[in-house]
Amino acid sequence: MSNSEATRIRLMTYNIGAVKKAGYSFEGVLSVIEELQPDLLAIQESVEMVDLDGSWVRQAASIAERLGYGDHHYFGAAISMREHFTSKKASFVDGVFDGWQDWWLGNALVSRWSFVRLGDGSRPGEPQNLLLYRPLRYEGTRDTDPRGMVLGRIDLAPLYPYLIGTHFSTLVGERTHSGRIDVNVREEAQIMRWKQAHRLLDVVQRRLLDKGEIVFLLGDLNAIPGEVCMSDLLEAEGRFVRLIPDNPQPTHPKISAPVDHILVHGGNKRIEYQCWIVDKDECRAASDHLPVVADIEVYDDRSTRAREMGMGIYRKEVP
Repeated sequence: MSNSEATRIRLMTYNIGAVKKAGYSFEGVLSVIEELQPDLLAIQESVEMVDLDGSWVRQAASIAERLGYGDHHYFGAAISMREHFTSKKASFVDGVFDGWQDWWLGNALVSRWSFVRLGDGSRPGEPQNLLLYRPLRYEGTRDTDPRGMVLGRIDLAPLYPYLIGTHFSTLVGERTHSGRIDVNVREEAQIMRWKQAHRLLDVVQRRLLDKGEIVFLLGDLNAIPGEVCMSDLLEAEGRFVRLIPDNPQPTHPKISAPVDHILVHGGNKRIEYQCWIVDKDECRAASDHLPVVADIEVYDDRSTRAREMGMGIYRKEVP
């Protein structure tokens, strides 16, 4: 990086879980991602599956292949059909009869660049899959879904940034249902997300945030801007900055504000960004969540612009 140049990175987060439902399409998801060409991508509700013949479905690998990123992908399972089997989940029962050996759901990362070890950017490595919430018993509903984070480090010198993909909890009844919201359930869900954000910070605070590392936090947080898990924990305590979209609209049809977010911990760098929610017909046909994308420019503290303008994370104003 020269004194006048910036490192440019396109970030993207996308919940693709709706492709399991009728009317949505994984091929549509692939097309959306291919058009947007993210450098670093966090996927929520990604699936891997193997049948009795040994044939695999690996969505993160398929996305990396479509982007031309080779093996620069990682999948971290939160739910496994074999480990979490319950007769209350119809898809598990169908899987037994339809010839599945196993089926996994979780978070995934896809990167233009290879992954390196979390503690040593000079050595090849892979991300880590870490659980943030484990229920006493999985009952096949979102109320008892295990929740996790995948944490990787990117071979992008001299920054070697860290990338987190995560998916926080939501509970049945906290969102609008037939015009009614259960206030007690909503409060319980917000407490669960607060705990998950706290555990995420426990992982990265001392080793990354306190040392001024660059960390990209991408995911479906199931939290709207201003909820305490974001404002009090991730933003105030963790010093992450939520990138504000130019079009701050809902990212899911049942929620009146965005719940999919990109947050950045900039360390001692100057970062300028433009962020937007991609709302196109093809996005709505592919999944029930809209993708969120951000183009960022990271300036070294020796660069002319960083010296003139100062450190921090700044939104570029749309003309």
